[in-house]
Amino acid sequence: MRRYFYLSLIVILLAGLLVLPLNKVQAAGSVTGADMIALINGWRAGYWSNALIEDSALDSCAQWTAEEMAGMGATGHLTYYGYTSASVRCAGFGFGGGSTVFVTENWAMDTAMTIDMLAGYWADSAHMLPATEKQYRYVGVGIASSSDGRTYYVLQAGAIAGDSGSGTTVSSGSSSTDVPEGSTPVTNNYVVSFPTSTPDLDGTIWHVVKANDTLYTIAVNYGTTIGAIKTLNNLTSDQIIPGQTLKISLKPTPTITPTRTATVMMPTRTPTQTLMPTTPSPTHTLTPTPTPTKVSVFQKIDRQYLGFGLLVLSAVGLFVVLFFFFIRPRFKK
Repeated sequence: MRRYFYLSLIVILLAGLLVLPLNKVQAAGSVTGADMIALINGWRAGYWSNALIEDSALDSCAQWTAEEMAGMGATGHLTYYGYTSASVRCAGFGFGGGSTVFVTENWAMDTAMTIDMLAGYWADSAHMLPATEKQYRYVGVGIASSSDGRTYYVLQAGAIAGDSGSGTTVSSGSSSTDVPEGSTPVTNNYVVSFPTSTPDLDGTIWHVVKANDTLYTIAVNYGTTIGAIKTLNNLTSDQIIPGQTLKISLKPTPTITPTRTATVMMPTRTPTQTLMPTTPSPTHTLTPTPTPTKVSVFQKIDRQYLGFGLLVLSAVGLFVVLFFFFIRPRFKK
């Protein structure tokens, strides 16, 4: 009877060793929609008293966006692929009930996303808009996976014109800094690069705005800031239109570098001793013998499988001890 008890104990131990590592890996790469909303509302609590409310229409819009991005393997917002803005798309899903709406969109993609990784992706000012802008009241989330194992996470925060439930009335014609002008700026995790202009004869760089260009993408591609572009062009908002010419940088100011004039020193003759040449003798050069190292071998070993192998060896050792010291003596008796 005890023999079956020991064998059952060993089988249970081995099964636990097989299942435990897999559960840990699976849990480490899972982020839910509730996790994304809790992350944004946690940040928002440090700015405003009203938390974002989950909206079913925004959920549908965000889920459709995530599935569309996963289907095409997108590396940027859908607007870069010719789609309409998030505000227009979400209005089509019924958000706002026909009123003017403003939607800002965050997205991220990874094969094993964690909430800490997502917080790192969205920690910059552009992706913090759902938390820092007071007019946003509603939120929707969507998650979809592509055929190659990548998972897309989309969060959309929305505001409805004329909605004063949050204490801030959103108006499409207002120019307040708390209210978006026309639409909320698009936030990106990926900036599509484009050919930059070369300086003219005066050294000044100009850029002609093209479709889907934003001040953010222009600033990233030219290595400058949004504030610097707005200052050079006397812009009062972030809105730009295709065909508009923007001054990116001024011609460099020449810097005069003082040159040194060398003072010629009259050489003085110093008597020197003439040395007799010596015959060079051959020297032995020791060739170092490479010392074999196993560091590169250990670096190639997967730590997860190494740990799993050690656990299996431990289980086999436990079985040997139990068999030779407990089970086998009882059979002899």
